Amino acid sequence: MTRVELTNNIAKALDTTQSEVEDYISTVLDCIKHGIVKDGRVTIRGFGCFITRDKVERDGRNPKTGEPAVITARRVVKFKAYNPFKQQVNQ
Repeated sequence: MTRVELTNNIAKALDTTQSEVEDYISTVLDCIKHGIVKDGRVTIRGFGCFITRDKVERDGRNPKTGEPAVITARRVVKFKAYNPFKQQVNQ
């Protein structure tokens, strides 16, 4: 589902305008991003948890040339789905 499809579905369900829903979606996503940056974690009960993890520098290869390359250390965001959500996906 794309952001546009999500906006359309919510607008229909709430009987409101797409522009209003787009503002809400933007606000929610901004809050999630802010929480991840500030606290390294955002938990949405019954859905899942966004967590930051630090990856260490490691050796790798350039996929085009096959030459050795260093993959720099970085912080990544992971999502862990909670059981109720996982169960719905697996039905």
